[in-house]
Amino acid sequence: MSDSPPDLLESLFVIPRDVPKTILRTALELIYDVKSTGFENIPQSGGAVLISNHTDYLDIPVQAASAERKIVYLGKHELFHPQEELIKILDMPGSPFQYPPLSFVKPWISNALDVIGSIYKKNLVSWGSMPIIRNAANESEMDKKAALEYYEQLEGYMVDLLKQGEILSIYPEGTRTESGALGPFKAMPAKLAIRAGVPIIPSAIQGAWKMSLPESFLSGKAFRAKIRYHIGKPILPKDFPTGPEKKAAKELTEILEKEVRSILSTLD
Repeated sequence: MSDSPPDLLESLFVIPRDVPKTILRTALELIYDVKSTGFENIPQSGGAVLISNHTDYLDIPVQAASAERKIVYLGKHELFHPQEELIKILDMPGSPFQYPPLSFVKPWISNALDVIGSIYKKNLVSWGSMPIIRNAANESEMDKKAALEYYEQLEGYMVDLLKQGEILSIYPEGTRTESGALGPFKAMPAKLAIRAGVPIIPSAIQGAWKMSLPESFLSGKAFRAKIRYHIGKPILPKDFPTGPEKKAAKELTEILEKEVRSILSTLD
């Protein structure tokens, strides 16, 4: 099915990935002392899971700004629909847009916000982001059964992306570290690599913890802070542990955690 006229119009505003990538890399290099290595370990083609420790909001831009290939990231639904909160404000009881004369222009403003939001989403997806609902059982109206079904569908979608040749970046800790120390790994990245039959690539970042916070800029710590990121050698499917999926994923996760710790020990 061909794109509809609105889709075609929105596509005209999609910015090529190299533009934000260059801007991002330049900004990082102006502020921080960033050195990224090991990108030759990312396969030139085919799907792969790229994992890393998660220390700060900077982790993703540091990783994405240096990679030649597009890397797919998972993001909260709200990140891709910023216009929804603005439209809610327009529709709030007591909003001046509920009464004339502003009520007459509210539909136009809502439509304009929807178009801008759609263009924004198309750019994020084009650059490598994928919207999900994180912690669906708590952050939406889904019950636990529906949330479980959702995550099963999400896993299936991610496996399909990997089989289609995409590189999927996942942080096995599941969240950013609060202490700066490496947290325990969850098995999902390993399970996805096993299901898709693609390599899984360990990597690690050091020096970024808290360096995106305002206090780091106010204190001057952020400026020329030494941030090091390295990508290790991929673990190929032929080298994955064998046996039932759950057992194999657990063993592979333990191997990955050791690899990330080993990479961290070499970063300076």
